[in-house]
Amino acid sequence: MLAEARKSHFGGDLFSSQGTDTFRQMQDEHFADLAAETGAFGLANMIEKQLAASAHIKDGDDGL
Repeated sequence: MLAEARKSHFGGDLFSSQGTDTFRQMQDEHFADLAAETGAFGLANMIEKQLAASAHIKDGDDGL
């Protein structure tokens, strides 16, 4: 996601090199790992709520 946003070439080729590209890729991967560990985006919660709503299950009800 970050790599796609960076494709806008903000700043041009001033800081473009193989080393910089590798660093940015590693930085993006680390950020993605941290976001996944902490739930920074809350996607899992949103998906869970959406699925529960479509199955007509209330919070805390396991459906049994």
